[in-house]
Formats: sequence, structure tokens, C-alpha cells
Amino acid sequence: MIGFAAALGWLALAAVIVPIAIHLIRRRAARDIPFAALEWLAARTPPRRQWRLDEPLLLALRLLLIALLAALLAQPFWRPEAEPDAAAVYVASGIQADVARAAVDAPLADWRWLAEGYPALNQPPPAADPSALSSLIRELDRALPAATKLTLVVPDTLAGLDGERLRIGREVVWKALPAAALPEASAPAAPPFRIAIRAESTAADVARALVAAWQAAGVAITVDDAPPGTPIAQDSALLIAATTTLDAATQASVVGGLNLLIGDPKATKGEVLLRDTDSQPLLRRQTSGRGQIYTLAGPLDPAAWPALRDPQVPLALLKYLRPAVSPPDRVPAASVAPVRSMADSEGPATPLAPWLVLLIALLWLIERGLATRQRSAAS
Repeated sequence: MIGFAAALGWLALAAVIVPIAIHLIRRRAARDIPFAALEWLAARTPPRRQWRLDEPLLLALRLLLIALLAALLAQPFWRPEAEPDAAAVYVASGIQADVARAAVDAPLADWRWLAEGYPALNQPPPAADPSALSSLIRELDRALPAATKLTLVVPDTLAGLDGERLRIGREVVWKALPAAALPEASAPAAPPFRIAIRAESTAADVARALVAAWQAAGVAITVDDAPPGTPIAQDSALLIAATTTLDAATQASVVGGLNLLIGDPKATKGEVLLRDTDSQPLLRRQTSGRGQIYTLAGPLDPAAWPALRDPQVPLALLKYLRPAVSPPDRVPAASVAPVRSMADSEGPATPLAPWLVLLIALLWLIERGLATRQRSAAS
């Protein structure tokens, strides 16, 4: 089946008027040749002039060249059509071939491994690469003819998926089968949330209460609780301090990437992240080097600042103070079956432009040779 990626290119066909006009304008005019015996012939009515195109073969070649140039602008391609009953089954690595054949009733289908190069299923199973599953399925969607019925056999637990559910341009049969256990994720587990507390008396108690609320919410936290002025470990992610006056070493840690939580009723700078029930600023944020300074709108003292008594405050603060958590590494395959996108899959396409260019070049050479011969004959 031939299609065109830019059908508006056919508008260039309007240029066919140019060679026709040139041939009409540059017609060879008839010449009168005097002949003595003609004066004895009876006078006759001269014949009416008729429109006639000279050199019709040359004109036809030029019209064909323009038509081919218009087709080239329309970007033609060839797309093979699949048989109506064509079917393909692709089996992910980790599933035994005989188990897959027993689970899918498609004896006449084209059976292949869902792996790089898509080898036939009768070949040895390739090494499993969970991270390549999504890209392999997208490539299949583009490569297979649109009418091919696609079945994907995958392990019942998948890893290395994209953050968004897979969307392809065709309906697909998604078959999840038990397989060998997935290898452990190569990435190390996320380290615990390391918090340093550098405060005294009431402010230290408030900091400890915040940490306890976060731990109750299921967050793994390592606490470094020490008096102000104590050096802070380099792997700390958050420092809770009671005063805005920091020593040079702490300021350098913040610039280097340490986040800081302090209370300052006089703060007016920074982006407002949270507001209280009266729409007053509760938490502000400003950048200092690679670190962030989070400033509460009151001191770390519930008696002096009643907003700290709100039981929702600790979890609201955690949303901004905790480092980003990686998504789950693996999920049940039945919950991530591909969904069909708005655009249908059209299958592979072979551009015809290179062949058109060769044909245009050949016809142009023929046209130049014919035009030169006609010009020589006329002279």
C-alpha cells in the first residue's frame, strides 16, 4: 500500500501549467515561401488556425517530471499489508518456551523472544533485561503491520518499568505467567533520612517531637542529637536548629547541600510553601548554594507559637523536607498491561523518495537530450 506523509506536496502539480504555456508561446511560426506558379491558382479561403502543441514527447516528459517532483514533495512510502489472520507471540526472557506455548493457543503464530533482535523462540533464551521491556514493546508496535494480532507473554512480576503506563497503537493480549524470581535490584537501597538536631531546651524537644512523628509515619530516620556547635556529619540531609545565627562550618554545610529548618518570626524572604488556617505564611523556602533553608514563621516553642500544636504540621513539613523517594522497583504485571493510545499503529513504512530521485534524474537526462536534439534540428 502506498501512502504519503505530506499529502499537501501534491499542490505542486499546479506547476504543470508552466511547460504547457512555454510550449504554446514558443511554437515555431509558419513561414510563407513565395512560389511563382501559385499566382495562377484560384484564390482559396485560408484555413483557420488551430491550437497545436509542437514536440509532444518533450512536453510529456516535462509534465511527467513536474508530477514526479510533486510526488517527491508529498513524501511517498510503501507499507506492506498484513494478512487478516496474521498473529505474533513474543515471550519475555525468564519464561520457559514450552510453558508459553501451552498457555497461548496460537499454533500458527510467529513465536519469538521479546528481546534484542527478536530471535525465534526455538533458539536459546536470551539474557533477561527488565529495563528494556518498555522500549522493546514500543519498537514492536512500530515494526509490525497494523493488522497483526500481537500477544505478549511476560513474567507475573515486572521490574525496570517507566514511570508512566505503556501506551501503544494497537490492541494487545497481555499474558502474565509465573517465572523465575527476578534478580535483586542492582541499585543500593535508599539510605535512611539522616537528621541533625542542634538546639536546646524547648526547641530541642520540639525537634525531637517532629522526628518522632515522622518515624511513626514509617520513615526510616537516623538522628544526630547534640548541643549547638557540635560538628555535623557530612551525610546529614537535614539540620534542625533553634536560631538563625549559624557558625561558619554550618553555613558552609548548607551551601554544600545540607537542608536547614529553623524558626524565625521575622522572616519575610523566600517562597511560601505552607499557610495556616488563617492563610498566614507557615513555612518559607529559599536557596543557599546547593542547600535549602526552610524557615518556620514562629519559634520552635508551642507556647509562643500555637501553630506547632496542629497535629497535621509534622506530616505537612515532611512533604517538603524529606528527600525524593524512588518509585517501587517492581510491580505485578497484571496491573501494568499496555493501554491503547489515541493514534492507531500503522506498521512499518519504507520511504520511496530515493527511488523517485533516481527516476527524476534519469528522466531529466532524457529530457535534456531530446530538447538538445530538437534545438539542433530547428537550427
